[in-house]
Amino acid sequence: MRNYVSEYLKEIECYLEKICTEQQEMMDKAAQMMVDQIKADKVIYVFGSGGHSNMMAEEMFHRAGGLACISPVFVDSIRIPHVPLGERSPGIAPYALDFYGIGKDDLLILVNGYGINPVTIETAIECKKRGVKVIAVTSTDYAEKLPRDFHGRHSTGQNLHEMFDTVLYTYMKYGDALVQMDGVGSKVGSYSTYGNAFICNSLVIKTCELLAKEKIDPPIINSINVEGGADKNQALYDKYRPIIRWL
Repeated sequence: MRNYVSEYLKEIECYLEKICTEQQEMMDKAAQMMVDQIKADKVIYVFGSGGHSNMMAEEMFHRAGGLACISPVFVDSIRIPHVPLGERSPGIAPYALDFYGIGKDDLLILVNGYGINPVTIETAIECKKRGVKVIAVTSTDYAEKLPRDFHGRHSTGQNLHEMFDTVLYTYMKYGDALVQMDGVGSKVGSYSTYGNAFICNSLVIKTCELLAKEKIDPPIINSINVEGGADKNQALYDKYRPIIRWL
């Protein structure tokens, strides 16, 4: 008898191992961009520009073992349950960037599994106009298989992975789900969140590693559910609360 959960686990492990083995150079490059922002006393913005991709702004924000300098970009109209209407609505990105004051020489981690929807591409275009540095986290399979006039695309038909030099790939395949069960017409068990979260947390780890090599103590958030955790965080709160909207 097949063990579908074990199959699911093995599939996820294969994708994450591929990220580790094939993207070390790009991971180093992206982490150095984050290090440079931290050394300049700047925050790092994170925007998941689609329904479930939006979770990465939450994943990286005020996370035990994460960086205190993460500023999440939350836009309620594109978060669950406003899918797919929100992420396909043009005109949102400029207002979102204005609301958070994102401009020249800021750094934005832009996460979107599909890399095609209007909010994602509009954000990318707007960042280029403003001189915002971008680390893109995405996949290519949807972008390469969907026609340029697909109704869920941005009107320009552009793909996120083609718009920036610093791109980290999740390797999510067309359809997202991984397990084909006997007697079930569609695959089950989504992957995209695992790839997104693994890359985002790997960026944090690599950033801390690079800072430590320079004898710089990384601004790491401690769990408030352990003794002394909140006390350790207080200096970070004092520094970043004036410049991070939701901290």
